[in-house]
Amino acid sequence: MFRASDPERRLSDAAGLMPPEKREECERSWAGPFRQKALPILVRMETSFADLFDPDMGRPNRPIPLVLGVLILKEMWDLTDNEALEALRFDTRWWYAFDLPLTELSLSQKTLHNFRAKLIEKEKARLPFRQLTDELIGALGVSMTRQRLDSTHVLSNFAVLTRLGVFCETLRVFLHRLAKEHRDLYDSLPSGILRRHGDGSHYGDAHRKEGPRRLAVVARDVYRLVERFGDHAVVKTMEEFALVRRLLAEQCDLTQKPRSPKDDDDDREDGAVPVELKPARDVKSDSLQTPHDPDVTYSGHKGKGYEVQVAETCAEGNVAQMITDVEVTPACGSDAKATVPMVEDLLKAGHKPDEMVADTGYSSAQNAADLAKSDVNLLAPCPAPAKPDPEKEYPPPAEKCPKDREGAAEWQRNQEASPSFSKRYAIRAGGEATNSEVKRAHGMRKLRVRGGERVKLAVYFKALACNVKRALRWWLQCMQPAEGAVALG
Repeated sequence: MFRASDPERRLSDAAGLMPPEKREECERSWAGPFRQKALPILVRMETSFADLFDPDMGRPNRPIPLVLGVLILKEMWDLTDNEALEALRFDTRWWYAFDLPLTELSLSQKTLHNFRAKLIEKEKARLPFRQLTDELIGALGVSMTRQRLDSTHVLSNFAVLTRLGVFCETLRVFLHRLAKEHRDLYDSLPSGILRRHGDGSHYGDAHRKEGPRRLAVVARDVYRLVERFGDHAVVKTMEEFALVRRLLAEQCDLTQKPRSPKDDDDDREDGAVPVELKPARDVKSDSLQTPHDPDVTYSGHKGKGYEVQVAETCAEGNVAQMITDVEVTPACGSDAKATVPMVEDLLKAGHKPDEMVADTGYSSAQNAADLAKSDVNLLAPCPAPAKPDPEKEYPPPAEKCPKDREGAAEWQRNQEASPSFSKRYAIRAGGEATNSEVKRAHGMRKLRVRGGERVKLAVYFKALACNVKRALRWWLQCMQPAEGAVALG
């Protein structure tokens, strides 16, 4: 059941048990501004999460500011759950930051897991990022007038498989589940299929010259299993079997007549089946890439994984630039399709930019016209077919982009041809630094989770941790030099 934090300051908080020198050191570290500035915001936010808990049943929840704070600090230093909980138990800066008695400075890994699961279940994965970011923007007085938009490629916790590997691992995962829950059905399968795809099999490890032959074999094995269990009342409801069906639909074509294996194929004793492997060029980029994360897609130039769209302030005079929005999109998707939705999300959050700076991937006349309808200018180079002619003289662009497609196209050409374009557009490069920062410092290059919803939650917390770090850094800089503030790494 939900229990709000006690608003009364406790006289027995952990900091009160520290020697004066230790308290002063904690105050000069990141823990000082976290306790004074960030913690009150977390306390104000906690009622937004009350519906994650039963109103009447169960033990009272652990303090929401503590749970949220640990999840943020965990991503600030890219720690595992266990490493973060160990820091909470033994690091005096964490004690000082949370302003709680020592008896309450403890959490279990299950508490963190359940809280994250509830955020996903209640569709509140985005809420911590949105609320705390909005509070930080207000506290720091960050201007929204200019923002930049960029994307970065990330991986979830999966092994990158070859095409043959995708077939073999998908079949192995299904057969493992079948053996565990329906041993009689597993034992009734042909010995060849079990030998090729059972636990411990290495059929997917093939030399390059053997790959095409084995691919034809596993395509037939997929058909045989779908044909065998497609109408079974229990097996057809398994998620693992649904992936086998998906593999057949995406990677194979049915033929008019059954086709027999060749005399030297590994499945020559299993009979003819009416299926053949699709040419690789005909397999779509949103096809199954791994049975362990069915939401992963493929990008021709970036590989398998997810794309993360990142919007960030870049107005001059901001004491700290803030990530204003993040969203996970398929790796196989076009950045151009994310331009308008990202700006629409910023409008809903009350963070409207006057100008959105982005690279050519986000640019199109239609996108520029659509943003103009919300009074937002898109500062981006024209797509290749619409580039301005270097031999032609273009008039200076109007202050505001037209709201029709033809007018927006002309406005974009005039804008790119103007002498000031390069200087105004240079700020976009800072987005690459932010992408590097969240990957290098906060572990967004390869996440510790898999599955679309958990990937989104992890990305939201990592972006939030980056914002909190930037705010703490500014607050530390505001401390008087005489106090000897310790820089935040």
